[in-house]
Amino acid sequence: DERAYASTAWICRINEAAKNQDADEDEVSWRDRWLWEECEERKLAQARKNARGRQCGFCGERGHNARTCPAKKQHIKDCDAMRGLAHRVLAACLKKAGIVPGALMRVREWSWKANDYQQVMCMVTGIDWDRVAEAGHDTKGGLPRQLDQWFKGPMIKVRKPNGDETLMRIPQNIQQQSFYRYYEEEDAGWGLLSGVPGGNLNKDNGWMGDNETLISPEASGIYLYGARAERGERIVDTDLQPEIDRLVNQVSRYQDY
Repeated sequence: DERAYASTAWICRINEAAKNQDADEDEVSWRDRWLWEECEERKLAQARKNARGRQCGFCGERGHNARTCPAKKQHIKDCDAMRGLAHRVLAACLKKAGIVPGALMRVREWSWKANDYQQVMCMVTGIDWDRVAEAGHDTKGGLPRQLDQWFKGPMIKVRKPNGDETLMRIPQNIQQQSFYRYYEEEDAGWGLLSGVPGGNLNKDNGWMGDNETLISPEASGIYLYGARAERGERIVDTDLQPEIDRLVNQVSRYQDY
């Protein structure tokens, strides 16, 4: 790749062009001029960077980079601890709801044979914990502290009668979730047919619930949407809320936005 050698190749090219063509600078080809200008810009940029010194891409302070940044290292610890909390909270909710391996759920799908929509029964095989409370280690705003989001998105692994596997969301009428995603009417598209209350959940596929590290006081606390949360109503199932509060207060705290 000629561009990889632009920092030295332009010197020989300029000299050779001037010698062979007896040309002045204005008659040098655009390609040789481009190589020279590229090298000049690169050298000037490096000189400006050296004058500034190292600057961290995470915290913005000078004197270190993101790889050695103490603030980023603490942020990563807080993110992992927050994910651990989210997994424990969701596990408590799913276990009481009976959405554990062995439970039966349904999903509405189009049947080409019947030329109509049909309800397909699925068996729960586990939870994809990698999809719960995803964190952003490389950005200050990557702490997954929004509790409502812990219940969002497809994370329930199910197997259909034909052997196909897919992911489903928590049914909207399940009370073991935050108010933000809850709706008392059963959804026609998917739902829980038969749960296994108190059953055991899988601890693979990204499970971090065993991480009970205290989240640093400097990190933001747990936040929920809506006026209900401001009144202290965080989980639809009021009997479950004390357990959720205990889990949160064990490593962090609730906080307004």
